[in-house]
Amino acid sequence: MVVAMTVGASERDGRSTRWDPHRRARRLAIITAAIAAIEEFGPGASTAQIADRAGVPRTHVYRHFDGKHALDLAVCSHVAKQIGEQIRAGLARSGSARDIIGAAIDHHLGWIDAHPDLYRFLAEHSYAVRAGGRPDAQDAKAALALELTALLRAYMAVFGVDTDPAERVIVGVVGLVDATGTWWLDHRTPSRAELTAELTEQVWLIIERSGRALGLRLDPDATLPPLPATPT
Repeated sequence: MVVAMTVGASERDGRSTRWDPHRRARRLAIITAAIAAIEEFGPGASTAQIADRAGVPRTHVYRHFDGKHALDLAVCSHVAKQIGEQIRAGLARSGSARDIIGAAIDHHLGWIDAHPDLYRFLAEHSYAVRAGGRPDAQDAKAALALELTALLRAYMAVFGVDTDPAERVIVGVVGLVDATGTWWLDHRTPSRAELTAELTEQVWLIIERSGRALGLRLDPDATLPPLPATPT
C-alpha cells in the first residue's frame, strides 16, 4: 500500500513538472509583452494592454502571476538582469579611469534615452519598500551600481587598498548620475555627449578624492593595470 502511494505521488510529480518549461515560457512571453506595452503606452500600461500584446485573455495573465504587483516585480527583475548583463558586456574594463567612467555614464544615459518609459517604470517600482526596509525591485540605477561596485572593488584590490568603501562611493556616484539623467530626460539639454563629459569630470573628482583618503593617487588619463581574469 505504501509503495503504491509512493509511486502514485511520483507519477503525479512527473506529470506536474512536465509542464514547467511551458509555464516558464508563458511567463517569459507575458513579461516580454508587458515590457513592450510599457514602452508603447507608458509606465501605466494596463493588464488588458499587456494581455493583448501577449495574445492571451486578460484572465490568463493571472494564472501565471499573483496579481499586477507580482507581474510588475517580475518585469523589474527581468529588465534589471538584462541591464546588468549589458553593462557587464559593454563596460570598458581597460584604459584610463576617465575612459572607464565615461563609458559607464554614456551607457547609462544611452539606455534611459532609448527606454524612457521603461526607465520611469523601474524607478517608480523601486520606491516600493518591503517591511524589512529593502526595495521590492531593482531599477536601472541599482543594476548600474551593482556592476560598478564590483568593478571598483576589483581595481581597489589590484592597487592593494581597502575595498570596503567601494559600495558607498559607488552609491553616491550612481545617485548623482541617475538623478542628473532623470532631469535630462525632461529637459533634453545639453546633448548626451556634453552631459557625459560633465558627469565624467564630476564623478572623477569623487573617485579621486576617495582614493586620496586611502593613500592612492591616480592620473585620470593613465592606463590602469589589467584586472585578473574572471573565472568562467
